[in-house]
Amino acid sequence: MDDFQDSDVLVKSLRSGEERAFVYLFDNYYDGLVNYAGRIVKEVELANDLVQSTFCKLYEDRKVLDVRLSIKSYLYKSVYNSCLNAIKHQKVVRNYIDREMLDFYFEEVVQRPEVEVELLEQDIRKVLEEAVERLPERCREVFVLSKMEELSNKEIAEKLNVSVKTVEAQMTKALSRLRKDLEWLLCVIFVTNF
Repeated sequence: MDDFQDSDVLVKSLRSGEERAFVYLFDNYYDGLVNYAGRIVKEVELANDLVQSTFCKLYEDRKVLDVRLSIKSYLYKSVYNSCLNAIKHQKVVRNYIDREMLDFYFEEVVQRPEVEVELLEQDIRKVLEEAVERLPERCREVFVLSKMEELSNKEIAEKLNVSVKTVEAQMTKALSRLRKDLEWLLCVIFVTNF
C-alpha cells in the first residue's frame, strides 16, 4: 500500500476499481472525515451516514473521478457538500413540520376553539402527571390514594399499615412539593383564562 502515497497512482487505482485503493482510503480517512462531518452536522449517526455515502459515491463515480488537488481535499470537499445538503434538508423538514403544525392550528384550533381548550387540558394533565411521578415514593403513594382513589386518611393509613399522622405528614409534603413545582402552571392558567 506504500505505492498509494503517490496521489496519481492512488487516483489511477481508484479509477480502475482496485479494491486495495478503496481500503487504503477508508483506513486512512474515514475516522477524520466522520469527526469533521460531526462537527458540522452535530450528529454522530448522521456524520457516519454522510461519510459512508461519500465513499459509496466515490466508488460509483470512480471511472470519471476528477481530482484536482489531492484525494484528501476531494474527500473533505465531498463530505462538506454532503453536510451542507443534509443541513438544508433538515431545515426543509423542520419548515414542513412547522407549517403542518400551523395548518393544524388554523384549521382545527382557530376554527374550533374547543380544540384549543382540549389541547390545553391535555397539556395540563400531562404536566400534573409528571409532577406527581417526581414525588418521593411514599408521598406519591399517599397522594394517589387520596386524590385519585379518593380514600380517606384513615383508609390510607390502614392500607399502608402506617399511622394517620404519617399519612397527613406525607400528604402535606406532597402538596407542598406540587405547589412549588407547579406554581408556574397557575400563572399560565390565569393568563390564558383572563
